Amino acid sequence: MRTFLSRSLPTTIDELEAEIRQIDEWRLLCTNLIKECMAKEDVMKKIFYAAEIHELIQERNMLETHREFRRVRIAHLKYEEQG
Repeated sequence: MRTFLSRSLPTTIDELEAEIRQIDEWRLLCTNLIKECMAKEDVMKKIFYAAEIHELIQERNMLETHREFRRVRIAHLKYEEQG
């Protein structure tokens, strides 16, 4: 797991947005790996990647949750700035 995901959320909007960009890159990588695994499966040869695909989908879902935490924190910080 990326180290920033195990730390407390940053306290600035810029830091949060930077982490969201990292998460988006990681999510895209997971999506591409899922597609690759699906493309390499061959039913006739009984080649399956179900465990790998499941693990990648779980990771992508976890990343989406972390992304959402950061998005909500940004909204909260913006609300606090408005007073």
